[in-house]
Amino acid sequence: MAPNLTRPTNPWKPQALAAGGAPMYVLGNLAIAAAYFALAMIVSRFFAAYGVFPSPIWLPASVAMVAAIGGGLGAAPGIYLGALVANYVLFDPPIAEAAAIAATNSAGPLIGAALLRRWHPRRGLFDSFSGVVAFLVCTTLVAPAVTALGGAVTLTIGEPFEATKFYTIWIGWWLSDSGGTLFLAAAAMLWLGIETGQRGPAEPLAPREAAVWLAVAVVALAIFLSPTSPGASIRWAFPFLLVVPIAWIALRMSLRAALTLVSLVAIVASAGTVAGFGLFQTGAGNSLQLVGVLVVVLAMTVLTIVALVAERRSAEDANRVKSMFLATASHELRTPLNTIIGLASLLAEPRGQPPEKSLEYARDIERSGEHLLALIDDLLDLSKIEAGRVDLRESDVSLGDVVQHAVAFVAGEARRRRIEIAVPAGPILLARADRKALLQILLNLLSNAVKYTHEGGSIVVETRREITGAAEISVVDNGSGIEPDALARIFTPFERGRLGAARGVPGTGLGLAIALGLARLHDGNLTLESVVARGTRATLRLPSARVRLAESG
Repeated sequence: MAPNLTRPTNPWKPQALAAGGAPMYVLGNLAIAAAYFALAMIVSRFFAAYGVFPSPIWLPASVAMVAAIGGGLGAAPGIYLGALVANYVLFDPPIAEAAAIAATNSAGPLIGAALLRRWHPRRGLFDSFSGVVAFLVCTTLVAPAVTALGGAVTLTIGEPFEATKFYTIWIGWWLSDSGGTLFLAAAAMLWLGIETGQRGPAEPLAPREAAVWLAVAVVALAIFLSPTSPGASIRWAFPFLLVVPIAWIALRMSLRAALTLVSLVAIVASAGTVAGFGLFQTGAGNSLQLVGVLVVVLAMTVLTIVALVAERRSAEDANRVKSMFLATASHELRTPLNTIIGLASLLAEPRGQPPEKSLEYARDIERSGEHLLALIDDLLDLSKIEAGRVDLRESDVSLGDVVQHAVAFVAGEARRRRIEIAVPAGPILLARADRKALLQILLNLLSNAVKYTHEGGSIVVETRREITGAAEISVVDNGSGIEPDALARIFTPFERGRLGAARGVPGTGLGLAIALGLARLHDGNLTLESVVARGTRATLRLPSARVRLAESG
């Protein structure tokens, strides 16, 4: 069977966390708290050893940000616990002060993650320039601004307000959290699979690529960990040349490999500079500011280049798909039009036709016209969906009623072909959705199931609720199935792919593309699993945020 490609309400929520229930929820939050505290202890102890306090780069902010992005509000206890323990144990404030700071240390990442979920593009977060901008704004501007505001308020409350002191605390806190997030968050998201990047999940590196990566890493270590004397006014610019090989790695290898290298450079540069090593020891200005500028340049350059290249490739792919779409659509439109024109010309012959023949021609014209109208309607629907011009009229919709309504539409054809449609009892669920759109999705799925199920076959329509609260409606048939190579492109317009299509089963190949588009407009998804000669399971999934149990009685 094909893998289930469903996506949770939170597009970055790991499937294991979504389906793990209470034990995974508890373990996940404990892991977040442990990671937060461990990084906090390492960072604070290191910088304190060199007389830098508080930490100018707060790496635990990246743990909080990644946890908030992947876990949403479910990660709040882990973030809060980690921040509370870290602040209280490592900095020894009053417990009330530590609790207040921990609250805003949690609120900032959660607010940033919520905004990121709202603004992220439908494509991957790092696959478009708008996604990169949204990531940087939400994670390195908004979230640290909130945590810094909470920290500044907590540390100055009860004292006469001094704008200069308040601003100094706020800007230092903001820079510390912003830098800590930028250092690790993007790489951690790629390693954890929360984001896959432009080229999908990273593959093992080829020997040459691995050698390049290691060479750049060694150069970075040498730059920032080698002793150097101050006063070398030009050597501080050399580390910025790292942007060239790191950009090459991003384009030729993977975004994950490049951002991992950026994180390594960031940590080594910070540690080496604070310890008095490296080329940033110029004797003029703040050397840590040069580290910050370097990391910003490297991270933003890599993310921007990869996003722009991904957008260009996507545009090229879209042009190819558009050309194929137009070629196929023109053929599909010509076929019924040629039939209509040809039969109409026969009916217009001066000598006329026998009445029974004329009636046959008229019926053929009618069928061709209906097919043409259905094709045009589908094309218009698909165009509106892809252009984002579909306005959902949402209300509380009974999923059971929609299923029964859809089954009633296809029941006549199913009876004619002696196909049994079973609807087992399931939970009584209400969904916040557009009833007409849901009905269209299910009609498309059921119509396909009836068309491609052999006479005497069976179809089962199941409704169930997952442990996460999401709803699934599955249409399962024991028909001809879909070939494995066609299954991967089955949602492409005009791609029918079923073995039954070769036997002349009518259809435009647009129904599944429309159904998928409507499902995604509801923040849901549509997946197909199929085995040739055994049947197909089509599953509509609606997120938990849109689903609730109907009140009994």
